[in-house]
Amino acid sequence: MKKIDLTTWSRAEHFKFFMPFSQPFFNIVLDLEVKPLFEYAKSQQISFTASYLYCLHKAVQLFPPIRYRIVDNEPVEVENITLSTVFLRNDESFRFVPLEFQKSLVDYQHHYQSTKTLHLNKPLLNPIFIENADKIEQMYISILPWFKFTSFKHAENAALGSGIPKIVFGQYQKEQGVLPVSIEVHHALMDGLHISQFVAVFNQVIAELVAKK
Repeated sequence: MKKIDLTTWSRAEHFKFFMPFSQPFFNIVLDLEVKPLFEYAKSQQISFTASYLYCLHKAVQLFPPIRYRIVDNEPVEVENITLSTVFLRNDESFRFVPLEFQKSLVDYQHHYQSTKTLHLNKPLLNPIFIENADKIEQMYISILPWFKFTSFKHAENAALGSGIPKIVFGQYQKEQGVLPVSIEVHHALMDGLHISQFVAVFNQVIAELVAKK
């Protein structure tokens, strides 16, 4: 973790402006064009969900602003992000599954499968979740594979002021080849331009992966 120098950061005034807001988060919903990734995952017999989570995770590692957080009312940059991902159990309740970044999609697929199996069989508030709940080196990821959405609003915890982004994926639309995604960030740390830049990195990661086929 490293501090962001407010004397040189171009967004220092914006950070101070948005920090007092009672609700400083904003979100953008868009459709990602991921047909090549869907077809790549199918051809490689790899989970499509694991594939786009891997690409997301790599994009997060490559794009510093999405890793900015707030500690003691000051901006910092963190590394080695964990995706705190929500998955459904057979009884229709959910569990939090922490995914760590891996060097390849194949490694990520193995990690995704084993970690998902492990945590789906744990209580919701298990010791691992409780130990990591307050860590800022994470992002919150939800997957809603049952429908396409055009807007999204999260449950809010007023005490949460670390600026952790929240990303939600919807149902893949096979005919259009698009995946709806909601990206919510803290306005003291990022603007709409930065979401645009992050999506561009995300798309580039996908393009580079499918080009290897």
